Amino acid sequence: MIDLLRDFWFQHCSRAPVARLLRAERRRLDIELARRLPCASAAVRRQLLAAIGDAESA
Repeated sequence: MIDLLRDFWFQHCSRAPVARLLRAERRRLDIELARRLPCASAAVRRQLLAAIGDAESA
């Protein structure tokens, strides 16, 4: 029973708030990088997206 409730909660409740927090943090980091080091911002973004892609494919 707990497994069913846990799965339901993760599928329907947990993703939206976590996704909002991650998007807000990403926007904050993007603004900070763009303000300090415009050239480095693009490089860091490419590295992060590559790391995320590698983690998802594994």
